[in-house]
Amino acid sequence: MLDALRGFALLGILLVNVELMRGPGLYAALAGQPGPTPTGADGVVDVVVGWLATGKFVSSFSLMFGLGAALIAGRVLDRGGSPRGLLARRYGWLLGFGLAHMLLLFPGDILFAYGLTGLVLLAFVQLPVRVVAGWGAGILAVLGLGSLGFAALALAVPGAASAGATGSTGAMGGFAGFFADRADAALAARTGGGPGDVLTVNAWEALLVQGGQLFVLPWILGLFLLGFAAGRSGLVRDLAAYRGWLRRAAVVGILVGLPLNVPLGLVGTLGGTGGGGWAEALALPAQLLGAPVLAVGYLATLALLCLRFGVPRPLAAVGRTALTGYLLQSLLALVVFTGFSRYGQWGATASLGVVVGIWGVLLVLAPWWLRHFRFGPAEWLWRWLTYGRRPALRHDPAAATGRDQ
Repeated sequence: MLDALRGFALLGILLVNVELMRGPGLYAALAGQPGPTPTGADGVVDVVVGWLATGKFVSSFSLMFGLGAALIAGRVLDRGGSPRGLLARRYGWLLGFGLAHMLLLFPGDILFAYGLTGLVLLAFVQLPVRVVAGWGAGILAVLGLGSLGFAALALAVPGAASAGATGSTGAMGGFAGFFADRADAALAARTGGGPGDVLTVNAWEALLVQGGQLFVLPWILGLFLLGFAAGRSGLVRDLAAYRGWLRRAAVVGILVGLPLNVPLGLVGTLGGTGGGGWAEALALPAQLLGAPVLAVGYLATLALLCLRFGVPRPLAAVGRTALTGYLLQSLLALVVFTGFSRYGQWGATASLGVVVGIWGVLLVLAPWWLRHFRFGPAEWLWRWLTYGRRPALRHDPAAATGRDQ
């Protein structure tokens, strides 16, 4: 079941990532010129993605990442060892995967941030579960309440939220031309340039995006710690025994999370739809507090559905090959938007069609691959690098024969 939850989070991430993959909207937003407000179907998709997806799936994926780290650490601790060395190698190599991913495929990579945060997680792996959970909840509470304080201050001063956005643009006025030039360069490289042009554009964009992500590392750490605490508790050992808790988490997460995330829907995934000063002021608290709440609601609901109807095997296969799937999503999007010169040409609705198509590829390809191989190709390489010995990629024929009998 955990694989299905991880697969669900992975597929959902693409809903948000495609906003950066499909055009140079990031540069326009940084220059304070997000363009016209999307209308019609594009406007609806933009609002729904912001409301239901932005921040929610990266929260889910971060929780599952921490949970996975707990399971790995638990196996080492049960053997009387220390998991820090193993996890340090694992996250160190993840930094390498992230660097390659951001330069070659998608500058909005999250793997590099996960690798950095995972190295910080090492300080917590042998602490009591309650201490880890307390740190995770405390970090999220401090960040969330701090952002609420800034939002309250902005709303208390008439026009402060909108003025803040304008002021930010003004402060970056000297860079507006730079961002406009970068947008033009990205458009030229991804619609008619060569591999070297795309690599250069990716490097510039990665510098901007990854620099911004440094500020969300504490938020990611808080989610990692909560996921780690859940993994070290009895919750994941027997989810069926926690049906009551899952029901409460699903109800509270969804009923509380949906209204908390409204500001993210109104400002849109890149701020293009506009939602008034109040939505702009509350967007950050919605991201830091509301997104994890709704993410827990999503995961608990899916867990209950799996307990009731069984685990969807294609979704579980995507979760088992999550690293490969994450990289493949970016590769397929690169082929569509850059290879076919659709970059900057399609709106949110057409891009949603691309997302659904990529989902279909992963849901078909992952189960097929796992019928023949033990790991996804990226997982296999990651395991080899982490443990220092090459694992068998194909299934043991004798074991397969035994299962068939």
